[in-house]
Order: sequence, then structure tokens, then C-alpha cells
Amino acid sequence: MEQKLFTSNGEVNVKVTGDLASDKEIIVLVHGIDASLEYFDEITPFLEKRFTVVAVDLLGHGKSDPAKDENYQMDSEAWAVWEAIAKLRIVKDVTLFGYGIGGLIVTQMTEMHDISVKDVVMLNTPANEKYAYINTMTTRLGGMMASSQVKAKLYFAKGFDTSTLSNPKVVQEASKQVERKTSKQLQKIAPAYLEEKSMNKRLRALPKPALLLYGTEDQILGEDGIKDAKASLERVPDVKIRDIEGAGHAAMLEQPEKIANEIFSFNDIVTKAKEN
Repeated sequence: MEQKLFTSNGEVNVKVTGDLASDKEIIVLVHGIDASLEYFDEITPFLEKRFTVVAVDLLGHGKSDPAKDENYQMDSEAWAVWEAIAKLRIVKDVTLFGYGIGGLIVTQMTEMHDISVKDVVMLNTPANEKYAYINTMTTRLGGMMASSQVKAKLYFAKGFDTSTLSNPKVVQEASKQVERKTSKQLQKIAPAYLEEKSMNKRLRALPKPALLLYGTEDQILGEDGIKDAKASLERVPDVKIRDIEGAGHAAMLEQPEKIANEIFSFNDIVTKAKEN
């Protein structure tokens, strides 16, 4: 069920799959720049075996309102998600899943309000400001940079057949819903967030366990960005890093069952640790 919920910075669109009053744990899914909650349509049928699933359109994306005064900041996006969760009257600790820059947003959410978080999962999220400026709206032609629509093929591993998706044009359609000025603002706040404090330092201070997933064929974060993240984060306590072989940036679209199983395994480890 989709619904728009009022927050102090604009209405936020959410999609709930399952019963929030059931005994199942709850996972909150947060997308990245130029995306929408439709990015989670492939993985939701797998996740709902174990979770009630709450997918969120960030302000300025999908069916959510633009941010008030069109001012987009990391903390305002994070707080809008928390406000939407409060409107749903969720009282359980939740698992936060952030994709791409959405991983930075769920990190900010946990920094703001860790008492409501069980654990954090991030997919293809940069660790340092050098790799946080993600712009897939340009292409190089004849040695010159030219504007173009979002390069959907960059989101996937080379050779991935997008016709196998329930919506083969999900990347293009989500991007068209985002104003260019909104996208540009969010592209700027991600590097600023990591320049202020790297993910290494943030996760060391985070009182919650984290699972970091990286697609081995991510064309957006790139081989260098993945190597940088692993080198920065592999020794951080309570952080587990896993490769998703053969997957690109939008790995939850390409290998949804694999990603879901990684989340299940990690969640089980966290549960057992809390019981001991």
C-alpha cells in the first residue's frame, strides 16, 4: 500500500508491504540520488518472507513532495524519513537499508536516532568524499562533456539484460521525476557529508552493527571507489563487508534474492549477538 505522509519538510511517499502490526521485523528501504522506491520492487517479494517492508521516496523524488524552499540537506532528508516512520506508528527497532547515497542517509538517520535502529545495511555506498560525487547525467563525446539523460546502462553490470526486470525502464523513469536542480543539490551534499567526517569515523562512532555490500561490477562507484571503501572500512569494529559477484550499482535489481539472503544472514547474526 502506498500513501503520502505529512512531514515538516513536505509530504513523503511510502509503500508498505505486509502488516506493520505482525510479529515480523521491519526493514526500511532508502534509495539514492535520481531514484525512487520503485527500485525496490524486485527485492521486496524476497524481503517480505522475513520482514514487513517500508520503502520510501526521498523528498524531491518519486511521488514525494519537493523539500520546502527547495533546500535539500542530508539531515533534512534523513529526518523526513524518520518523521514518515513515526506517522506509521512503528515502535519496533528497524533495519535500515540504504542504496548508494541512500547509505549515507541511513547513516545520518542512525546518528540522529540510533535507539530505534537494530542494524544498518548499505549497498554500493562511498566511504570518502572523492567517490561521493555521482553524476550519471553527462557523457563524454569527442573529448567534450555533453549533457544527456541518465545513462541507465551504467547502473548495471555490463551485459545485464534489463528486459528481465518487471520494469526495464525503472532507472530512466525515476530519473525523469527528479528536477535537475534537486539532483545537483544532493550530489553536492554527499561529498560534503563525507568531507566533514569519513564513513570510517562515522561507523566507528555508530553504536549499531553494519553490513556493507558491494557489487563487483559497479560502473558508477567503480573499481577504485570499491577498493577505497574496503580499505577504509574493513577494520572497523561491528562492520561486515560482502561482495556481490557479477552485480552492478543497482544490485538489488539484478540479484534481489542474493541481496535479501545477505540481509537475512546478517540480521540473524545481530539477533543472536543481542540474545547472548
